[in-house]
Amino acid sequence: MPFIGNQPALSYTSFAKQDFTTSATTSYTLDNPVANENEIALFINFVRQEPTTAYTASGTTLTLTSATSASDDMYAVFIGKAVQTVNPPAGSVDSSKINYPLTTFSSTGIDDNATSTAITIDSSENVGIGISNPSSYDGGGNKLVLGSTSGRSGLTIVSSNSTAGGIYFADGTTGTEPYRGFLDYDHSNDAMRFFTNGATERMRIDSSGVVLIGKTASGTITTSGFQVYQSGETNITRAGHILLLNRLVDDGGIVRFYQNSTEEGNIAVSGSTVSYNGFTGTHWSRFEDNSTPTILRGTVLETLDEMCDWYNLEFDVKTTTQDEDGNDVTNTVTEKVPHILADGQSNGDVITYNHEGTDYQATIVKEDDIKHMKSKISDTVDAKNVYGVFVVYDEDGEGYNDFYVASVGSFVVRIKANETIAKGDLLQSNGDGTAKVQTDDNVKSSSFAKVLSTTVIETYEDGSFIVPCSLMC
Repeated sequence: MPFIGNQPALSYTSFAKQDFTTSATTSYTLDNPVANENEIALFINFVRQEPTTAYTASGTTLTLTSATSASDDMYAVFIGKAVQTVNPPAGSVDSSKINYPLTTFSSTGIDDNATSTAITIDSSENVGIGISNPSSYDGGGNKLVLGSTSGRSGLTIVSSNSTAGGIYFADGTTGTEPYRGFLDYDHSNDAMRFFTNGATERMRIDSSGVVLIGKTASGTITTSGFQVYQSGETNITRAGHILLLNRLVDDGGIVRFYQNSTEEGNIAVSGSTVSYNGFTGTHWSRFEDNSTPTILRGTVLETLDEMCDWYNLEFDVKTTTQDEDGNDVTNTVTEKVPHILADGQSNGDVITYNHEGTDYQATIVKEDDIKHMKSKISDTVDAKNVYGVFVVYDEDGEGYNDFYVASVGSFVVRIKANETIAKGDLLQSNGDGTAKVQTDDNVKSSSFAKVLSTTVIETYEDGSFIVPCSLMC
């Protein structure tokens, strides 16, 4: 199809307009070349001028018949030349020109490849991702709702393996802080961390699954805080009261103790009285040579003039974590590891110790203990220094062959063979690890127990037997 004038290059066409800065002159330069003055409409002070009479034009030269002044307003519209552009003129496209809904959308920073509605912004300004009616799930203030009504959903936060990804909570009222609290996952040490009140760390779950409150590293009992291991072990450290238990309304049990799912004892309250039910008071002890001979339960023991001693290796372990800004933070924790003195070692020595694959310079430190003495099987008839009776070896002695000695409360006592007993009988040492009945009912310095029942719990190969008794060592 033939065209009059220039052939349009693109779809959108408009007439160009040129504003002039006027002065006391008759000569001006056009932005676009023209064949003659009839290809432009010239306006001076908003009055259209007559071509040829008021002005002439050729190429880019515009010549006025009369000179203008600096205060004049002059512009030209190029009516003989249509200017083609790639984009439609500004403000010329409205919603009537667009076919909704858009099937594809792409811009710098956004690329929509969804085949159905992925994000909904409703009239309440709630945003739903995967949810078409976010206001139904806003919970009275949740502006962003993510999920699916037909399957599993979730939120994934991606960050590098040397930094952390987090969710931040800002105070929109003051507007002066980027956040007041947040939670993040620190990829550098695989820990989930929780921060409150100005981004102070309050709790973390470390890479092993240990829950830490008030502390940032597990494995030590010396740092204040609370930690629960994945095995169920719980450690609490504090300078002051540690555990407060309050039973409201009525009397009854406060703490129950189980062994292999069977309750073996409890602590209960009745009025102002606290009862330790199933109570047996025991102490640690050890044989002089740290040996572990077979000892029958209830065997009578005497004290020795030698105290038990325990030693630890103490050393500082430094770990590095990152704060909320990604800065390295060094934490120092003093570790204590039980230690058996080797030949030539003594309190205060410094030795090299490998802890979890790293060598540390550790100091040997003797524990402060003022009440646990070593003992022996009683070999003194009517002994006055009976410590109590043997219970069991401490399986957690960590190198020390310690055992428990029952000294107060109720437990069993090993009675010599063929001894006749009655409830209420007082007992003394027979001098061979067994007990005998005291000949009278007067409590003496050698009296250490009273028979509670004549029920024989067990009879040993040598004819000795154990019965329930009340200990008073």
